[in-house]
Amino acid sequence: MTKNLCIIQARMGSTRLPGKVLLEVDGVPLLEYLIKRVKLAKKIDKIVVATGSNQENDPIEKLCLKLKIDCFRGSEKDVLDRYYQCLKNYPEYQNIVRVTGDCPLIDPKVIDQVIDLFEQGNYDYASNVVSPTFPDGMDVEIFRREVLEESAKKATTDFEREHVNEYLLGSDKFTKGNLKAENNYSKYHLTVDNEEDYLVVKFLAQNSKIDASYLNYVELLEENPEIKKLNAHINRNEYAFKNKK
Repeated sequence: MTKNLCIIQARMGSTRLPGKVLLEVDGVPLLEYLIKRVKLAKKIDKIVVATGSNQENDPIEKLCLKLKIDCFRGSEKDVLDRYYQCLKNYPEYQNIVRVTGDCPLIDPKVIDQVIDLFEQGNYDYASNVVSPTFPDGMDVEIFRREVLEESAKKATTDFEREHVNEYLLGSDKFTKGNLKAENNYSKYHLTVDNEEDYLVVKFLAQNSKIDASYLNYVELLEENPEIKKLNAHINRNEYAFKNKK
């Protein structure tokens, strides 16, 4: 039976909103909130947080210790190598699920749906981020272990090293599956890039249960136009996910 390792990439350095992954909602850091939601996914066997080696990321490791979650420290800018070095510590896991720390509202059911698509299609890679129809912030990717290893060994440009999926997406060698939502919700921005995003995520988390679906969040935004207005500043581009660090 194959096993799925979820690696959550997170770091404190952010030019627009420094330390955003540890901003709190009612005393709960966003990274902890994210971990709680990932734990609700039925097809994730283990969670690891992969952060940078810089001292500024020490609070992330401290939080992981408190939560009894493994924490790997690796390259600050070469995120692909950070993943590669991290997965070396877990040889028993055949598939690697990628989630980013700025997506605290990630939907556990969407995680499972992407994994289901990956398994049923026998793909090398599957996601919901190519031609996105889910809200930004519901971003999930899954790689076969050997595909991620090959990417780490063959990717050469700084852009490919900084963005985990760039080498794979640019190659015709690998089979790829893409999960689409029933409707196009890509105009909704549920990730944390700046202060407005944080206010939106904070409102949604405070007014929903920990197992809320992305549709619950969309409904809350539609019911609260003042919050929705904060959410309207983003025009999400195709492949936006690969530009996250």
